[in-house]
Amino acid sequence: MNDYNYFYFDSALKGEDCDALVSQYKDHAFIEGKVALSGEFCLDKTRKAGIIWIEQTSFVARAVFSYIQQANKHFRVSLANSHEPAQFTKYTKAGDVYGWHKDDIPTMNRSLSAVVQLSKPEDYTGSELQLFNGEREPENLPIKNQGSIIVFRSYEWHRVTELLTGERYSLVFWGHGQQ
Repeated sequence: MNDYNYFYFDSALKGEDCDALVSQYKDHAFIEGKVALSGEFCLDKTRKAGIIWIEQTSFVARAVFSYIQQANKHFRVSLANSHEPAQFTKYTKAGDVYGWHKDDIPTMNRSLSAVVQLSKPEDYTGSELQLFNGEREPENLPIKNQGSIIVFRSYEWHRVTELLTGERYSLVFWGHGQQ
């Protein structure tokens, strides 16, 4: 964890749990991820990644939500129970990318975003999660190790750079509530 605009938990989930999730879902029928409905939430309408939605009923979902709650001691958002499915994302083709965007779509009431790194760092190159606050260069985040979790405010601009080689899988959860 740090005192900046995100909280990071290194290797918070076991590698075998991450591998099991990837094995369970990687061959499902993915849809092409879409960008936000308006330019207000997406500066770069580039998104090339497959997604599926999975229900938050697993052990992993409960574990991730406990990390969201721990990070929220810093953010101090009034969190409510979230029933929004988690987004399982795959970046598997060179050039897969997700341009600058925010997750805080008002109709969704998302306050905190949590990204779980399911892949091992040696499984891919590129596909870096970055944050940008509008005043400094994009920040490369330390979310490399399998099972690591990063939590940040949903109104933070962020992106995933182009995948160069290999495959990267991630899981995204949102904490809902009032800022």
